[in-house]
Amino acid sequence: MDNITCDLLNTIIEQQNIKVHFQPIIHLQTQQIYGYEGLVRGPVNTVLHSPTRLFEAATWAGRLTELDFLCRKTVINRFAQMELPGRLFINVDPYSLMNEHFREGETLRYIEEAGLKSSQVIIELTETHIVEDVQMMQQAMTHYRDMGFRVALDDLGAGYSGLKLWSEIHPDIVKIDRHFIHGIDEDRTKQQFVKAILSTATLLGCRVITEGVETAKEYATLRILGVEMVQGYYFSRPVEIPPLVISPKLFRKETRDNAAEVESPTVEILLKPAISVQADTKVMQVGDLFTAMPEEKSIVILHDSEVLGMVLRKDFMNLYASLYGRAIYDKQPIFRFMNRNVMQVEKGLPLEKASFRLTTSLDIHTDEFIILDGCSLAGKGRILDLLHEITKLQITRARYANPLTLLPGNVPIQQELQKLFRESVTFAVCYFDLDNFKPFNDFFGFSRGDKVLRLVSELLVANVNGQDDFIGHIGGDDFVVIFRTDAWQAIIKRILQQFDNSIGGFYKDHIGSVITVADREGKERQYPRMTLSVGAVVVKPSDWQCQIDLSEAAAIAKHHAKSIMGSSLFIYEVEPTLPKDIFAAESSTSALAD
Repeated sequence: MDNITCDLLNTIIEQQNIKVHFQPIIHLQTQQIYGYEGLVRGPVNTVLHSPTRLFEAATWAGRLTELDFLCRKTVINRFAQMELPGRLFINVDPYSLMNEHFREGETLRYIEEAGLKSSQVIIELTETHIVEDVQMMQQAMTHYRDMGFRVALDDLGAGYSGLKLWSEIHPDIVKIDRHFIHGIDEDRTKQQFVKAILSTATLLGCRVITEGVETAKEYATLRILGVEMVQGYYFSRPVEIPPLVISPKLFRKETRDNAAEVESPTVEILLKPAISVQADTKVMQVGDLFTAMPEEKSIVILHDSEVLGMVLRKDFMNLYASLYGRAIYDKQPIFRFMNRNVMQVEKGLPLEKASFRLTTSLDIHTDEFIILDGCSLAGKGRILDLLHEITKLQITRARYANPLTLLPGNVPIQQELQKLFRESVTFAVCYFDLDNFKPFNDFFGFSRGDKVLRLVSELLVANVNGQDDFIGHIGGDDFVVIFRTDAWQAIIKRILQQFDNSIGGFYKDHIGSVITVADREGKERQYPRMTLSVGAVVVKPSDWQCQIDLSEAAAIAKHHAKSIMGSSLFIYEVEPTLPKDIFAAESSTSALAD
């Protein structure tokens, strides 16, 4: 290392000139942030900005321990100042633990001075050197655990002795190296590796985090494999001010029923009390609980207030009642025998989404699930009760569905609008109306007219995002789509084009595209081929005070759309300053007849 770099390192340490970035770690069951990994950076635009170069320089200069403690202190203080939720992962180089200048108790002192608890902090071993003294590592980990810390082993599969360390020091968490996650959606070998790690972790009572998740396909593959927690650019890059919540759009899209979620019952109605014990509770004590409460099928395992998993009566008693079960297992901690693959859901989650998670998860315990209240234990629910409530809900929904298209009718449409008004969000209400449908129906008959209505419904379902947007069938040839998707205009134009390309087939046994039908007054008139008109009203927060305003605006929007030749889209947008002057002068029209 040259003198300039050495001087820069000394200046960094003396002036404590390091920046802290945080990257969230996501719990997939709850879809919330489990914690943050604290990462350090040297001064920007210097050779020591990279943490790898920074620690290499400190090792060469013999100042690794000083830098290591400076980083710990800075990360802890910044985490506390920002009041970030969840746990803090602190990187610790095993080599510094074995250094003669290592100061015991310093990290705990930093934690206490920052106003945090040791249970909030997870020591993350980052293996950058060969660790030969495994016994010393075991002693160090015991020391950290005695102070209330948990231990994570970083970059499993990439280091010099990762698997050996895992088997010897029994970390609470292992983090699978990003190499095995990159392209895992197309690599069966990597998938098998992750499966093996997950299986081993379950047997050892260890939690797993996968690092380096960068794409939606990688995330989806890991979710199917049953990974509990993930970290990577797909959710958030390391940044100085990290997100406090993760956008729901990043998680796997779940097909929602088109009735309004606000009126849908939630998991809370299934809530039943749950017996819980701490993770270090002895097996003998859990056996006594099961014996005293023969009706209990499970016991929830906690670390402080954090839910780790369940011990299932059937599995536990098979083990405990074996020939030498008590003698072998009595004094062991119960977390080694718990089932982590149990569904965890927030109590406010709609029943349909809970049912979807259950049916799309692999190898999950399917008798009971854990119900959370803000990531703390609220109780548990039974799968049988969930299925019973879902059946009742489906019967109720069917009552309000249009019998021809099976799309939601007027009641769910009004519920969806009411929900969006309460949420004060921007949305677009788009009314789809067939031009010249009645003459077509009179000329060709109701059977063919019904086929046209089903065509429109199929085009809407095929093009509209059922997760974010809502499709309804008001009745007859009137449909409505309530868009929250930003690209709604492009979606409508695509639907109109597809309709124009398809409608000709319904006139195939008639010469020409003009039909002659008697009008309401009995006079014969000629009607051209059907087109599709869309009147759109853009609703912004606080624009609308009542549903009557919206109905009037929608009627006028549809009237303008129908006055345009051919399949067309007409858009009205309301100025926030004039809530009663429902249409602003500015509007846009798109005619796609040609």
